[in-house]
Amino acid sequence: MIADHVRRTRCVVLDAGMAPKFIGGLTRGRTGLVVDKELGEHRDAMLAGDLKGVPVLELEAAPVTTETLREVGRFIRFNGLQTIAGLGGGSVLDAAKLAALFTADPGLTIFAERHAKRSGLLVLPPTTSNKARPKTILMPSTVGTGSEVSAVACLDTAVGRRLIVSRQLAGDVAVLDAGHLATLPRHLVFEGLLEAFLRVAGTLIGSRESIFDDDGYLLVQRIVRLGQRLTREDSPELRLAAAHLSMETHTGWALQGRNPYGAKHWYVANELAYVTGARKMTATASVIGPVWEEIGNGASAWGDQGRLQRLWSMVAAVEPSVNPDPAHGIEELMGRWGIAGLKEISEETLVRTTDASIRNWGGPLPMLRGIDALQIQHVLAAAGSQQILPSPTGEQAAVRERG
Repeated sequence: MIADHVRRTRCVVLDAGMAPKFIGGLTRGRTGLVVDKELGEHRDAMLAGDLKGVPVLELEAAPVTTETLREVGRFIRFNGLQTIAGLGGGSVLDAAKLAALFTADPGLTIFAERHAKRSGLLVLPPTTSNKARPKTILMPSTVGTGSEVSAVACLDTAVGRRLIVSRQLAGDVAVLDAGHLATLPRHLVFEGLLEAFLRVAGTLIGSRESIFDDDGYLLVQRIVRLGQRLTREDSPELRLAAAHLSMETHTGWALQGRNPYGAKHWYVANELAYVTGARKMTATASVIGPVWEEIGNGASAWGDQGRLQRLWSMVAAVEPSVNPDPAHGIEELMGRWGIAGLKEISEETLVRTTDASIRNWGGPLPMLRGIDALQIQHVLAAAGSQQILPSPTGEQAAVRERG
């Protein structure tokens, strides 16, 4: 989903290797570094520069759990940190910014534990603590999530994966250093581009017409053009551009005034990833084609058919060789970018994912409102190349939506 910010994140874009010499001017008081444990080279460079001598906490690049937050919280309190510098992928940055907020107001931890069972979305109340939240300086080493500037974060709880929303979660400063992206495997650069692309595309399809539509379509075209270039060449500059575009999907005009829950595919993909343990974009690659197929067949609860076709015509304008049918075209585009979904989806996975999707995001909740279990099963069956269930579109879907 997309969320409003209480403040605009200050964004800094640097040439490769400049962050260690620049970050000192961004910190406040006692500073600590939270870093992906696999990024030893980048960690050492930071500690040899402006962060020399600061305490360091290394984390696994894994989904954030309540235990992760307790570990980062202890690190913050023990060292009396006033600034947290986070370096890593989306999970490490999510851990840093969630822990900073929860440490400033421990009551938010209690709130999250109490409300986690109600839905997949947790909107945190304004902090009531007089203690200042540690300043967050977030340095991504991956592309796609935009965690460094977004007002959302993912947290795995005892009852499932939850999307945490708070206007205070956006980083105070986002630092893009081309050198931090240099070690990212190439296929993950493309996955990040797909994530950024679908964040915009899904929201456009699931929202009404807006004066900002042209901004959204232009951003989609820029992402596709960059993907085209990356299939032919790879460079620090192109990777930096990919990270900047990912960040722009949260901070630019393209998604202003949209339905915050417009990208319906995300909620099913989120549950599929949790159930199977797959990466988020692997699960997304599995469901996006079938979801777009449903939209093309007139299932308006998933998104607007006309807006989907309009969006894909914008893609075809910069990539004329792509299949003109959106559902087949997005599968083709992912193939060119080397992105594949799950090889199969078992019956048990289908049932568990459907149940979790309805329980956490459906029914009276706005995320999947109007979409029932049969429709989700149909998408998952198509995603797993199983026997396709009768499509709940056409007259049946119209009756259901009127009801």
